[in-house]
Amino acid sequence: MTDRLPALSGPLRSWLLVETSDDKAVEVISKSPMLRSEAAMLMPMLRQEALRPAQPEEVMLIVKSREQIFGDLRMERSEVEWTAFWADYFEALSGLTAASIEAGMVAYIALPDSEWAPKPGKLAHLAKTTPTQGRFTRAYNRARAAVVASQKAEEPKRPAEPKPSPEAVKAMLAETLKALAETPLAKAATARKKALRPTPSAPLPAGSTMSAEMRAMLEARKVIPPIDRDPYQYGEAA
Repeated sequence: MTDRLPALSGPLRSWLLVETSDDKAVEVISKSPMLRSEAAMLMPMLRQEALRPAQPEEVMLIVKSREQIFGDLRMERSEVEWTAFWADYFEALSGLTAASIEAGMVAYIALPDSEWAPKPGKLAHLAKTTPTQGRFTRAYNRARAAVVASQKAEEPKRPAEPKPSPEAVKAMLAETLKALAETPLAKAATARKKALRPTPSAPLPAGSTMSAEMRAMLEARKVIPPIDRDPYQYGEAA
C-alpha cells in the first residue's frame, strides 16, 4: 500500500508505481537530478517494503476478495470458528509478502478444480512457487536501475591509448629478450652449451666413405678385406 511510504513524492510515486514501462521510468528518473536524488535516498525504504511480510489484515483482504467465487467464505461461523479459520492462514502464510500471496491466489483460481477456498498449505505452496514481482519490488528495481544508469553516464571516458610504433615494439622486444637472457635458467643453459664441444672427425678421402684410420682399424680386425691404396692417398709417407 502506497501510504506506507509517505515520504515518496507525487512525481516519484507516479514513475515508480504507476508508469507501466520500466525503461521509460528509469530513463526519466535517471535524467532528473531531483527524482534521482530522492530515489537514491528512498531505496532502503523501498527494499524494506518490498520484502515486508504480509500483515494479518492483508491476508484476510486477499482471501476475502474472492468471496463471490468461493461460497464457503460466506458460511455462518461463530467468532471463535472464524478466529481459528484465519489463524491457520496466518500461520501457513507467515513471512510471505502480500504480492506473493496474491500471486498464489491467482494461480489457485486458475486451477480447474478450485471450487472452494484454498487450504492454507496449498495457498502457501503456490505463493512460494509462483513467479511474481510485487509493485514495491518493481519500484525498488526501477530506482536502483536509474541511480546506476546516472552513475555510468557521469563516469569520465578514458581516452584511447595510442598504439606503439614499430620501433617501440622492437625496442620492447629487445629489452625483453635481454632480460630473459639474464635469468639464472638462461645462464645455466648457455654454460651447458659451451661445455659441449663437437667431436672431431678426420677428413674423408675423395671417393671414400670412411677415414684412413677407420679403414686401417677394420682391416686389422679383418672386418673388411684390404685394398690396394695409393700410399699418398691418405697422406702416408713414401
